[in-house]
Amino acid sequence: MSKRLAMVTAAGVFMLLLLGLLLALGEVVIRSVHLLRDGIPFFESNAGGRVGPITLDSDLGWKATEHYQEALVEKTYGGALYQVRRSQAQYGFRRYGDVNARRPKMLVIGDSFTHATAVSDDRTYHALLSSLLDVEVFAYGAGGYGTLQEFLILDRYFDTIRPDVILWQYCVNDFINNDNELERLSRLNNNGWVRPYWRDGTIQLLSPKESSIQVRDWINHHSRFLYFIVTRLDRLRAISTRDTVEVDIEAEGLRHPGFARSVRITDELMGRVRARVGTRPIMAFNCAQAEPYNQAFRDISTHHGITYWEDVAPVVQAAADRGEDVYAADGGHWNERGHELAARALADHIRTELTRTSPRP
Repeated sequence: MSKRLAMVTAAGVFMLLLLGLLLALGEVVIRSVHLLRDGIPFFESNAGGRVGPITLDSDLGWKATEHYQEALVEKTYGGALYQVRRSQAQYGFRRYGDVNARRPKMLVIGDSFTHATAVSDDRTYHALLSSLLDVEVFAYGAGGYGTLQEFLILDRYFDTIRPDVILWQYCVNDFINNDNELERLSRLNNNGWVRPYWRDGTIQLLSPKESSIQVRDWINHHSRFLYFIVTRLDRLRAISTRDTVEVDIEAEGLRHPGFARSVRITDELMGRVRARVGTRPIMAFNCAQAEPYNQAFRDISTHHGITYWEDVAPVVQAAADRGEDVYAADGGHWNERGHELAARALADHIRTELTRTSPRP
């Protein structure tokens, strides 16, 4: 072996050792943070499996962590700091009422807006509805959820809770997250986690990333540091590019074949929701006002006898336009003031709806 080749080999070995050392150091740091902050054992095997309020799940893709609580300082979009005490109760519900309550029981299903991790337990829109309407509330949400995951939650706990009414929180990302091909093309609504999709009448677990499902799965279950790095890179790409399928959908509407396909899937899933709950009232609202998504939600709701209100998100946005600080630090989700505005708008609608229909079928 020549002297030059030996030097190159030695340099390569040194770089590999240095990289291994940095990965090991990063792993120790991340696991220490999770131990001290979240109480996750240092040697727990699954990396992304349980980090704070989210736990990976073989059926749901992921779920809200059961019996989780945390106190922290959050920041509004306007820069104001505020204290947050958040917890997740039985089965990961953000709010789990008394199943034997004599007052009407409301089951609330949604995604990150219902998960509301930047809002204290008693300041979420569903907690406020409990007092505004004198109803027993059960609220479940998880960041990034699509309609199939929400239906699976409903199906899993419906017979235990026996709700009298259902409040369904739609969001524009539902159409992306309900279709694997669309999600693969999205930079904005793709968290890289394996999730269930409804395809040809069956549930299929698929990866929304071009990279191998085995690589992502290995990272999720073995390296918390690599999981941290990969998810941050995903977020940076989402911020730095407009090369995302949502731009095409908003320009083409139902002429976009992928969006039209996802609307059909979403319609079929909401049909399964209606079949599961029978004649019980289903009420729904959208977390954001955007087309062509809003029109699709309107049509789907009409098709399945769901009362749909499209003015809740605009109430929050109107307050922002007046100069109120209503959004969380990410600029998209509501802070506690935003949740209060949404709750009051919803309470007015629900109160009217419940006087029109019997709250106990």
